[in-house]
Amino acid sequence: MKYKILVGVSLCLFLFVIGGVQFNTLKAASSIQEDPEMTELKEKLKYTMMEIGMITTALADYVTDNRALPKQDGPYDENIEFIKALSPKYVRNLPFYDCWFSPYRVYCGEACNGKYGISGCGPDDFVVVSYGRDKKKEDFEFDPTDPAAGLFDIESAEDFDKDLIMWNGSWVRAPRPRRR
Repeated sequence: MKYKILVGVSLCLFLFVIGGVQFNTLKAASSIQEDPEMTELKEKLKYTMMEIGMITTALADYVTDNRALPKQDGPYDENIEFIKALSPKYVRNLPFYDCWFSPYRVYCGEACNGKYGISGCGPDDFVVVSYGRDKKKEDFEFDPTDPAAGLFDIESAEDFDKDLIMWNGSWVRAPRPRRR
């Protein structure tokens, strides 16, 4: 049941990303539209978020079918077993690198404990990460008492350096969606 909900949430997330990331401030939105560099960064961000959602959905589908996750602890570019577990059955072309040419990092099961302050991970938990434009791990720590604290507004090009982190199908570090 947990994974049926997760797949539903992932589908909603995928539709959110495809529909376009809307940012919280009008100033940021207007400056992004006017500046070609910001427009390019926004497109890279949206595509990276879409790929993280795709990896997450593949992991959720895998664990639903197999009752366990494949082993993974970090970049998977050389972990052939992880790649074979997901591709092509759960995702046709598993993306290796985000739009800034930094490897995606995936932590499955116990391996996600301690990553970004996330704790209590069991065998069905997973975290998918992009280090963002600067390709450096951010000092972000997840606060379970305030899960939305990791959401941020895009106000300048430096905001694209922030990590993108999805834990079990929920964004814990990502741009804040704009309220309509």
